[in-house]
Amino acid sequence: MNTSIRIATKDDAKFVHDVYGYYVEHTSVTFATENPSVEAYGEKIENTLKKYPFYILEVDGSPCGFTYAGPLRPHEAYQWIAEGTICLAQSAPRRQGLGSMLYRKLADTLRLQGMQALFGVITSTNEPSIQMHRSLGFEEAGYFRRMGNKGGAWLDVVWMQKTLNVLKDNPKPPVPFSEMQA
Repeated sequence: MNTSIRIATKDDAKFVHDVYGYYVEHTSVTFATENPSVEAYGEKIENTLKKYPFYILEVDGSPCGFTYAGPLRPHEAYQWIAEGTICLAQSAPRRQGLGSMLYRKLADTLRLQGMQALFGVITSTNEPSIQMHRSLGFEEAGYFRRMGNKGGAWLDVVWMQKTLNVLKDNPKPPVPFSEMQA
C-alpha cells in the first residue's frame, strides 16, 4: 500500500463532497443534516488554504481521506487555536493508521504555522475518533451534554485538545498556510 498526502485543490471538491455526504446522510459523526454542493466545497478548499492546511490522503494514487483546519471561534483572540476535521472514505482501508497519519500531518503543519493548540469536536458516540485523538496525545477538554439532535436522538459532544506550541504572552500571529507554500 503506497500512501501520500498532498495539498487539496478545487478539483478535489467532488471527492470531499461525496465522502462527507456519506457521514451527513448515514451517521451522527457530523451534526450537519445537508451536504453542501460540490461548488461550495471548491470554495471551502480555496478559502481554507489561505490560512489553514487542507490535505488529501491518497492510497495507491486514489484519494481516500481528507483533513483540514479552521478557526475554533471567529474572534481575533482565538487566532492561535484551530479546530480540525478529518474524514476517511468508506472504501479506505481500515485499521492501517491512515487517519492518524493524516491528522498528524495536519497537527505538524499547524505547529509550524505557530498555532498553540488543535481541538477536535467529536460526537461522544464516535469512539474510533475519540481513541484516535487520544493516541495522538489529545486530552479531553470538555464534555457537553445534549448538544444536538440528529436522527431523533440527543447527542453529546466531546472537545479534545492537543497543545502544539507553548506560546509566550503577545505571540506573533500564526503564519498563513498560503505563505508557507511559497
